[in-house]
Amino acid sequence: MIGRTYLERGKPVLVLIRWSGPGPRNVLIRRHDGSLVVRPFRGLRLPKPTETEERST
Repeated sequence: MIGRTYLERGKPVLVLIRWSGPGPRNVLIRRHDGSLVVRPFRGLRLPKPTETEERST
């Protein structure tokens, strides 16, 4: 999860830190514009695999 790229509303974000205490799973993300935001992990989606990634599996 940490260091992986996910999509937030179709735009790539990078997960930097996660909080895994009681309550919601929050993550610190860096958005495409460089801003840092803490938000729930829920709702982030994995990008579709590229053609080269599909061939390697």
